[in-house]
Amino acid sequence: MEDLGKSLPFAEGFIDAERAGKSAGEQHCLNCGTPLTGKYCGNCGQRDLPARQNLGDLLINFISSFYSFESKFFKTFKYLLFYPGKITAEYNAGKRESFYHPARMYVFLSFIFFLLFSTVFSTDDMDLEEKGDFKTVQDSLNVDSLVRENTKGLKFGYQPVEISTESKVAKTLAQYDSLQNALPAEKRDGYIKRYFERKGREVEAGATQGQIAKAFMNDMMENTPKMIFILMPFFALLLKLFYVRRDFYYSEHLIFTIFFYDFIYLIGSLIILASKVEWLWWLELGLYMWIFIYLYKAMRKVYKQGRAKTVIKFLLLNFLFLFVVSFGIAGLALIAFIRL
Repeated sequence: MEDLGKSLPFAEGFIDAERAGKSAGEQHCLNCGTPLTGKYCGNCGQRDLPARQNLGDLLINFISSFYSFESKFFKTFKYLLFYPGKITAEYNAGKRESFYHPARMYVFLSFIFFLLFSTVFSTDDMDLEEKGDFKTVQDSLNVDSLVRENTKGLKFGYQPVEISTESKVAKTLAQYDSLQNALPAEKRDGYIKRYFERKGREVEAGATQGQIAKAFMNDMMENTPKMIFILMPFFALLLKLFYVRRDFYYSEHLIFTIFFYDFIYLIGSLIILASKVEWLWWLELGLYMWIFIYLYKAMRKVYKQGRAKTVIKFLLLNFLFLFVVSFGIAGLALIAFIRL
């Protein structure tokens, strides 16, 4: 063996060394040391492969692992889009290795959705610097009326001092403080109102309305994925309350929620793409309708209740979650304002 490298050209010696490092089959898992009884380790799941692989083995193993991933991914993709509730029912029944993991699918699809969203809907396209119009901000999000309707008049977003404040005479922070100090203690603004009155004037003193609107919008868009993720357990909690008499763990409702979120991100990505082609308006409309049909059918498939009960719970679920989302949006607006 000592003379092997001398008697053979370097390339041939390298290949023989690769082959010498391989074995017909290992007796123990190379990853954790557990005795092997088949192609895969019963302890850690690693496949029985030689410690050293030549280029051919490496390519074969890479292709086979990619095919395994591709098979799971596209099967999950198909079930997710066209078979409402089926993937959740099978996953909760224990058939999990046949599908791509729901959390990984969530990460992938949410990334694609927000990438498309940020590309198509950008604050750079709103021309806020020149217009400085806060109605443009609200109209672009189309949620102001939603929040007002569900939160009893709670104002959404940042409003200029001359619109939102009750102390319109005080244009600057110094003027506001002067007016407050001149009032008797019992007539001065409370801590919370005082904070927002002062904050509004501080913000407007350092930037134009267009700059403020753009910063506000960017903060809102940046934190929207976090808000959507945080609301996920609330959706599952509503399902738990609606089906409290059914034999489902909260975790199983959460699996339903994750897969439904995955579907929303997938269908949302398709809607964004369809919206960029004018003659595909019919497809965009159909995709919006499919969201509601899908949720109803998924509830029927997973929870196996009659049509009447499912319709009632479907309507209540949508109404209550819309209410929760409204507070989530209002919370985003509040955080964005505080961070201005």
